[in-house]
Amino acid sequence: MNQDFLLRMLQTSSVSGHEITLQKHVIEEMQSYTDTIVTDLTGNVISVLNPEAKFKVMLAGHIDEIGLILTHVLDNGLIRVVKAGGIDANHYPGHKVVIETSQGPVYGAVVSSREMTKKNVQPEDLLIDIGAASKKEALEHISIGDPVRLDTDYRFLLNKRLSARALDDRSGAFIVLEALKRAKELGVEIGVYAATTVGEETTMRGARWASERISPNVAIAVDVTYATDYPGTDPATSGDVRLGKGPVLCHSSIVNPHLNALLKKVANQHQIPYQEETFVGRTGTDADQMHFSSHGIATALVSLPLRYMHSPDEVCSLEDIQNCIELLAQFLVSIDASTQLDPFI
Repeated sequence: MNQDFLLRMLQTSSVSGHEITLQKHVIEEMQSYTDTIVTDLTGNVISVLNPEAKFKVMLAGHIDEIGLILTHVLDNGLIRVVKAGGIDANHYPGHKVVIETSQGPVYGAVVSSREMTKKNVQPEDLLIDIGAASKKEALEHISIGDPVRLDTDYRFLLNKRLSARALDDRSGAFIVLEALKRAKELGVEIGVYAATTVGEETTMRGARWASERISPNVAIAVDVTYATDYPGTDPATSGDVRLGKGPVLCHSSIVNPHLNALLKKVANQHQIPYQEETFVGRTGTDADQMHFSSHGIATALVSLPLRYMHSPDEVCSLEDIQNCIELLAQFLVSIDASTQLDPFI
């Protein structure tokens, strides 16, 4: 896998609703591997192999991340924000942030006080200090509506593990792109549509419109899921999900049972470890929107185990990423129009 591209993705801001800079990197990376690349007004990028093939499989990994959006500048130059996605505001006080503006990045710090350490911080409590002495000076450098992300970098940990912000779901977007590349090496003949979707953290709009446009026979969302192998988690309630033990297959009312069976068969054939989890109804991922699109698409969800989700430093296993890629690539060369998807059979 192209680890350098994964790191480049992690270093690029992509707050929900502001994904185009990163999407341009995707286009640049994928041009030499695809037959065509499709974009839309929503901001999706769809990398395509074998566009003439009648049987189509869509892989989707969302490319946006949680963050903040600037809303108001106080007279003293401090800046108020609202959340973009499911942030935990308690992670922000005292942290460095990057504001992505039309003029380039502006750096700041989130206001921290002794009082804040004693309360459950809400997004409306957050203020950003960029060093401006007045509202006028601040507005010379930033604009209302600019996106904000935490100013953190990736780190390699022991046992082939990676720490970074936005592994949710930069890792999933990376996996679908690398799975397409690997499937091409394996001689895949079906139509493969690897979509890096926008807006999952806020509206899931990207997956909806990508699946409507492609109208695939099969759709697989690739996202992260909660690891339960550290203190404060409960495997008995949430499922026994561990880093380094492989991709996670989801049992849900929206998941096609034949697809899960084929994914397990492929994993066993190629000695790829996998884990399982259960969501009774909706999964909270792009899989929900894809399943409800068009005529009702046969859908599955493959997830990467992740520790400390939606925190400044999420942690995953690079081996799990590689196994997700290989599972999906081998799946793509194992499925065709003759594959049984009808749940009544």
